[in-house]
Amino acid sequence: MNKNDEARLEIYDLHADGQGVAKWADGRTVFVAGTFPGDIVWAKILKVEKSYAYAKNMKIIEPSASRVEGSCVCPAAGPCGGCQFQHYDYTAQLKFKEKLVQDAFRRIGQNFEISPIIGMDKPYNYRNKAQFPQALGLYAARSHRIVPVTDCNIMHPACIEVLQVVQKMAIPNLRHLVVRVGQNTGEVMVIFVMSDSSIPPIDDIKADTILVNENSANTNVILGKKFTALKGSGYIHEELGHVRYRISPQAFFQVNSAQAKALYDLVAKQLDGVKRVIDAYCGTGSIALYTANQVEEIVGIESVAEAVKDAEYNAQLNDIKNARFLCGQVEDLVPKLLKDKKYDVLILDPPRKGCDGKLVDTIIESGINKIVYVSCNPITLVRDVRLLCEGGYRLSYVQPVDMFPMTRHVECVVVLEQLRASGTMNAYPQHYPKT
Repeated sequence: MNKNDEARLEIYDLHADGQGVAKWADGRTVFVAGTFPGDIVWAKILKVEKSYAYAKNMKIIEPSASRVEGSCVCPAAGPCGGCQFQHYDYTAQLKFKEKLVQDAFRRIGQNFEISPIIGMDKPYNYRNKAQFPQALGLYAARSHRIVPVTDCNIMHPACIEVLQVVQKMAIPNLRHLVVRVGQNTGEVMVIFVMSDSSIPPIDDIKADTILVNENSANTNVILGKKFTALKGSGYIHEELGHVRYRISPQAFFQVNSAQAKALYDLVAKQLDGVKRVIDAYCGTGSIALYTANQVEEIVGIESVAEAVKDAEYNAQLNDIKNARFLCGQVEDLVPKLLKDKKYDVLILDPPRKGCDGKLVDTIIESGINKIVYVSCNPITLVRDVRLLCEGGYRLSYVQPVDMFPMTRHVECVVVLEQLRASGTMNAYPQHYPKT
């Protein structure tokens, strides 16, 4: 096999990054973007490694039975690269994501049967946040090349409406257009990220609040530190079930409100009869506030000061008095909390890189009875689960949730229970490699 070689390939599987998997004549694995199991394609080798290669899909010779075409497919889906699966039947997408999670656990020796994935009845127009560079379109995958876009099948319609209005303005010095929507409140926030202190026209824009953000730094960070409200309060609100959230310009909030509620309901079910809970990596406190009515006390931990302020404000907004929030590193604050008081459940919702090794050590040493782990990355999830199981926990529940339809991403709620509490284990083995 050499670079630029071409061949007919049959796609038989999908990699975790969404690329189709095929076999070359010499047995080497070939990854082909934009393909799905069942596709037969003519492919060109782009890069060759020792045991695998990457190829470009030059032509679909025979399409997979799961491949769909027509109006349901966004014309920018290929060039943009954000929706790896928009060309495939939604049922097939869900089956792949189930398999992805199941395979990840089996690779660590956990043949635990996962629950069927929770999908969406209408898997389009769900995304409540959009970032458009120069209001021209979207960045292509793994690049800063802008793919022109005037519509998007997964964006909330309000995001597209704002985009189309701003595209007619041709605003100079506009770096990014950011739009956020409360799916259940209908409130809209628009942020103009400018490279200087100029003020864009806003008369034709339908939004509850409009801000201008100045960012002249030569960096990949989209938002600068200086915000000025041109209209409204500078905030919008979203409602999930019984909780109302104020969302600030920089606050993290799940981009799919409908599936966020489904996710939080799964966490809430694990807290029946529980008194004290720690919510690690709590962000703006969305899970802590949603589940606070089930417990006596819940403590959220977050390293971003602005997020903690949002969490505290939202606790007041909902008159929630049994939730408090601490600003600091999770790996530093969890040991202190566990030393001072007994907690029944630890909720973990870490970033894609998973839990810090020091935190895993602390959890195992604490012997806390139950862990509810929320993850957006099956690879780091199973790494941490393996370490926790080696340290005295057992896997008792795995539930995938399709938070991001049309993409390769999948969310999971996993529950681990302490074995030693039931007398089945007297000591911990070595659990975390020291480096």
